[in-house]
Amino acid sequence: MGNGNIRWQQFFISVLGTAIGVALTFSLNGMRANNKQEQAQRLTAIMVIHDIDNTIEILKSWKQQEAARDTLLKYAIENRDHLDKVPLDTLYTIITDLLRINEDYRFDTSKESIFNSDLDTWQNLGSVKFLDNVQSFFYDRQTLQQSLNRPEWREPIPYEDYLEMLMGRGMLTEEQFLKLAVPFLKEKLYDNHVIYYIDQSNYREKQLDQLLDGWIALNEENKFLMGITDQEMEDYINSFDATGLAVTKRLLTGTWTYLLENRNQEFTFNADHTYSSVTERVEKGSWLYFSGEYKITAPINGTWELKGDTLAIILDPLTADLIVDISNLVPEEGKQDSVVSWQKRYRERNLKVTREMPEEARRNAYKVRLDSSKDKMQWTTPAGKTFYLKRKQE
Repeated sequence: MGNGNIRWQQFFISVLGTAIGVALTFSLNGMRANNKQEQAQRLTAIMVIHDIDNTIEILKSWKQQEAARDTLLKYAIENRDHLDKVPLDTLYTIITDLLRINEDYRFDTSKESIFNSDLDTWQNLGSVKFLDNVQSFFYDRQTLQQSLNRPEWREPIPYEDYLEMLMGRGMLTEEQFLKLAVPFLKEKLYDNHVIYYIDQSNYREKQLDQLLDGWIALNEENKFLMGITDQEMEDYINSFDATGLAVTKRLLTGTWTYLLENRNQEFTFNADHTYSSVTERVEKGSWLYFSGEYKITAPINGTWELKGDTLAIILDPLTADLIVDISNLVPEEGKQDSVVSWQKRYRERNLKVTREMPEEARRNAYKVRLDSSKDKMQWTTPAGKTFYLKRKQE
């Protein structure tokens, strides 16, 4: 009997151990499943919060542009009877600020579609207030998108009107362009649609301010409701640029080239944090008295900074130069002077624009990564545009 009891005890312990093992296995699997689900839900929340942050940055940029445009267009209205005295570059900027290039404006709503198509989101995110905030933002953004195609938001001069002015006239000199542009713009500045658009600038700024105030507060609440930290947001953003190798000062130092069909740009980064670049490009044109190709060479210097994966280039506009090679421009007989005169005006005008570059345009920042060879570098602009440079072998 004693031995039998021992065997029954051993059997019972064995069964109990197996049952506990099975229970633990199911429990751990359930925990892993729940953990994965929580991670997916958290990632969904971060994705939407990042989408709102991106839209906020777009509106901030629009607000800055609107303030500058308002000053310029009111100046245009005040001087519409004296446009022949307005500098060419200012005249051109006024026209382009009024041109309707695209028929419709669209926000990127891909994240919104993902969020609304995930049925689990509605059941498992755990915060009704967060869901309400997100849907409120999506509704407001859709309403704004519809507003952007109304007269108070849409640039009032159809691009086709501008093309009609230029069509069939070939490449124009500055004087020829002014003769066409001054009466064209004067007529438009007396058009009621144009006047209405310019007068609505304060309305546009006010609406942008209201949306920005509301969306910034709403997204701060979202982060609080979902317990999303600034570090998590930064990690999410950096995850887009996780491929490639980090750039160091030693690996950056040297000359890099960016090649296109008709353009070559070299960037040289020195160990003392000075920087230089030379851009070369070939253009074709046809003017009244000459035609052919001309080559532009544009050097400029500055300094650079590398912080983490961000490369900042600070230009010194006073170091800029411009060489215009006109040896392949062919003038009509006796019109060589017209080529030389154009060359001088072209150089002076473009150098003036570069040397008077506004402070905010002098600093450019890029996310930078290297490939495995360390001889190819990826640059990504704040707007998300990516291009690639190759190390120049000495």
